[in-house]
Amino acid sequence: MMVNTSTQSTQSVQLGQLLMLASSNLPIGSYTYSQGVESAIESGVISDEASTLAFMQDYLELAVIGYELPLLGLIMCALGGGHEALANEVAHDYHASLESKEFVLESQQLAQAMVSWLNEVLNLGVPTELPEDGFLPLFAHIAQHWQLPLAQSMTTYGFAQLENMVLAAVKTVPLGQMAGQRILWQLQNDLGSQINALSGDVKQAFDDVITSANATHALDMNEDQVCQKLCQDLYESLNISNNLPNLAILSSMHEEQYSRLFRS
Repeated sequence: MMVNTSTQSTQSVQLGQLLMLASSNLPIGSYTYSQGVESAIESGVISDEASTLAFMQDYLELAVIGYELPLLGLIMCALGGGHEALANEVAHDYHASLESKEFVLESQQLAQAMVSWLNEVLNLGVPTELPEDGFLPLFAHIAQHWQLPLAQSMTTYGFAQLENMVLAAVKTVPLGQMAGQRILWQLQNDLGSQINALSGDVKQAFDDVITSANATHALDMNEDQVCQKLCQDLYESLNISNNLPNLAILSSMHEEQYSRLFRS
């Protein structure tokens, strides 16, 4: 059987791009953040391997799979379909959903670091308005610009967050390296077992909502109203929610934590 060398080359390039985006060291230094882990340790929610895994499985299910990855997928679908205004609406909504000052600063600082990398290393000339809504929307723009597959992009974003949180716990609980590896292995298995279905659901919901909107001719609404209505329909279709009060409380507590290693 003949091997398509062009396809192989494209896949190799995409793999390298995904690995760069997954790195907690380069290009953005996300290792300086813990996504609430340090505060959870300080408050006693996390104290050993079992409690660390339980906390992070909840975070994965509620924050990553239940909210961030669907938004990432929707922004990529909107950009890929030429619906930039809708992509911007979802991005604005993501930024507005960040529930603490720390989470807002983290998202903005990671986005700015990513823009510096894209402009100074890759010479992409990222527009100044792109990082305004934070890291997740910028990640979606990069992934779509590179035409990375949706499921792999979602996996990369999710794994990068999980690895960073596990590293924070290994340093701070502290946990041994093998305990950290066991936790990360379980989390990536949990993520991997759901990602194909999730990406398929996002694509289907997006196609259905756009088709329905086209059929009704957007009900004579202006562009802003159309995008708001589409967002609402997409959220309802995918049952998306970012109602995580306990995580917001932990983040707010961390803002005043006396002794800390991480910026969130």
